[in-house]
Amino acid sequence: MPPKNKKQKEDVQDERFQAIVLTDSFQTRFMPLTSVKPRCLLPLANVPLIEYTLEFLAKAGVNEVHLMCSAHAEQVQQYIESSKWSSHDSPFNVYTIMSLESRSVGDAMRDLDNRGLISGDFLLVSGDVVTNIDFSKVMNFHKFKKQQDKDHIITMVLTPASPLHRTRSHVDPATFILDKKTSRCLFYQGIPPVDGKKASINVDPELFEDVEDEIAIRNDLIDCHVDICTPHVPQIFQENFDYQYLRNDFVKGVVTTDLVKKTIYAYISDDSSEYAARVESWATYDAISQDVLARWCYPLVPDSNLIEGTSYTYESKHIYKEEKVVLAQSCKIGSCTSIGANSSVGEGSIIKKSVIGRNCKIGKNVTISNSYVWDGAIIEDNTEVNHTIVASNAHIGSSVTLNPGTVIGFNVKIGNNRQIAHNSRISEIPIDNNDGDSFGDSFESDEDDDDEDENMPSTPTVPHFEVQDIDLVGEDGVGFLYVSDKDFDDESESEAGDQYSGIIYQMKSLNVSDDSIASISNRNKSRKHSRKHSKSRRLSTTSMVSTDYDGEVYSEEEEDFIQEATATVDRSLENNHDLDTAMLELNTLRMSMNANYHDVREATTESLLKQVLKFITTGTLTPQLATKKIFERWGPMYERQIFEPEDGTDLLNILEEKIVKIDKSYNQVVLCFAIQTLYDVALSEETILGWWNSTKDTVNDNIKEVRTLTEKFITWLETAEEESEEESDEDSD
Repeated sequence: MPPKNKKQKEDVQDERFQAIVLTDSFQTRFMPLTSVKPRCLLPLANVPLIEYTLEFLAKAGVNEVHLMCSAHAEQVQQYIESSKWSSHDSPFNVYTIMSLESRSVGDAMRDLDNRGLISGDFLLVSGDVVTNIDFSKVMNFHKFKKQQDKDHIITMVLTPASPLHRTRSHVDPATFILDKKTSRCLFYQGIPPVDGKKASINVDPELFEDVEDEIAIRNDLIDCHVDICTPHVPQIFQENFDYQYLRNDFVKGVVTTDLVKKTIYAYISDDSSEYAARVESWATYDAISQDVLARWCYPLVPDSNLIEGTSYTYESKHIYKEEKVVLAQSCKIGSCTSIGANSSVGEGSIIKKSVIGRNCKIGKNVTISNSYVWDGAIIEDNTEVNHTIVASNAHIGSSVTLNPGTVIGFNVKIGNNRQIAHNSRISEIPIDNNDGDSFGDSFESDEDDDDEDENMPSTPTVPHFEVQDIDLVGEDGVGFLYVSDKDFDDESESEAGDQYSGIIYQMKSLNVSDDSIASISNRNKSRKHSRKHSKSRRLSTTSMVSTDYDGEVYSEEEEDFIQEATATVDRSLENNHDLDTAMLELNTLRMSMNANYHDVREATTESLLKQVLKFITTGTLTPQLATKKIFERWGPMYERQIFEPEDGTDLLNILEEKIVKIDKSYNQVVLCFAIQTLYDVALSEETILGWWNSTKDTVNDNIKEVRTLTEKFITWLETAEEESEEESDEDSD
């Protein structure tokens, strides 16, 4: 009898369905917020991200959850111990594993294998997943494939979406090649390289030798890294110590090598009501928040009250309020807005498409749009908050403007009458950029010239921040501008090269609409295109964006393209895409909107100059170093935008007309070093000299003034050309 009971006990254990949750994203995109709190505990629609993942696991029938914790592991453990998931009523047993040495998915998997915790097939997810998929269908698919194929080790869950949809793989652009009949993954590539105007991937034809039917090439899939894995997966990571990333190393390695001899299948959801996304960037944070408010993720909506003690009720126009919310009679609450308990909104204030946390105080005549204000924040009278995150217990003074892209960190205080520049990130204390948790700068050049070293800021020190940040937050303010110096690789950046950093540029360019991620956007398909190619456009003298096009007013489509293309390049710069990915995204947008290359050059130049000015105005770099840094790194983008000499002339005209409008104290320097750097990376001396000579007698006084330094470079260029011709003549003699 005892042996029989022991056998029964083993059978029960073998039937356990385990889930492994990676609470650390192994990324640094949400700095400086994640220097204080892990991403999985950041609130999305006033609910910590980890709650959405655990709700999914509960509905998936998981009965044992292991949380792999590394960064801020103690916070995760404390949160779980005090949550409903540790109670007797929890649908599963939850355990926190302190994997403090893990720095990648590969490290976590090797740690998991060393601990011997896996008893059978398990579900591997990230702690930032938001999904309502019917997991029973996924499990049935997985079991069926295992019966058919004894070498099957992973089922990846993927959902289709349009290529330009706001929450799909701009963050993680990838190509899956699948056996159309069986859905077996034959090939994976994170970043399709660019070849001229078309994207291409290099694939060994031998990979398709055993394919009986057709293959499907898919780059329209959302990959939330929800996978059913067999115990072989941690073992393969253990055997291949260089595997760090789940997709770019593990999946790509397994499907392209003969050594492992294992297979991977893709389950692609065909239900349009199913929602799946991962909060892996500022942009997806914004887009998923709006989808939750618009009820595309049902039942993952505020009035489901996922956290104990919450009391949200649903009103018309997707407005959600908790108990004890105090609203002044004259304030206006717009659609897609959520307000937490004990928060108050003053007279004349307007809140729309935003989330306000608990215990927040919003003053009089405050405007908050497309923004996220977390628990305990205070925003005083006459302040404007636009496309911004205000973290918990931050204090924003009166008559303050938070421009799009701003991230105000925990406990930061902004004094009265301040204007915070676009894309500023402010932390309570200075953050050492050499710290492992720091966020890398997106604009690091490969090398710096020796003569620049003395002027190039190294790791920022407290005095450096103090000098600059009084102007930023005011004398009574608390906060330091967060500027990163170094870019750390993470999985999505390594695999996809991208990061589409939504709130870090104007989120209104993300097409945040009533469309859900689960739907396929037809926005670009419905456009009417009437453009003619190769037309030139002259900028007006009063704005950075032209409204004059050969004497005609821009059409709505033209304005849309300039806005969206600029946002696309902003995204590439902010998240340090490789050049191929940046050019692929821009070219995809150009073709989808039938734009001409003049507009592409204009959008690229607008973005590059914006980043130059950001470095200058924040005191990070001198005008010379800022210009060289940006144009050395990103100037090669123009190589795919210039095909004839007149294209180069058009670029130089655009550059000059934009630079003449910036601050006169340094616009001469910016123009000179921009042209000098483009000479090194994109333009020939014939193009530059041809542009100069054809325009020097027709420019106005403003342009003559901004050309002062550039004229010296032109003189040097002409002298060098003459010397070169003389040497050529001597050689021929």
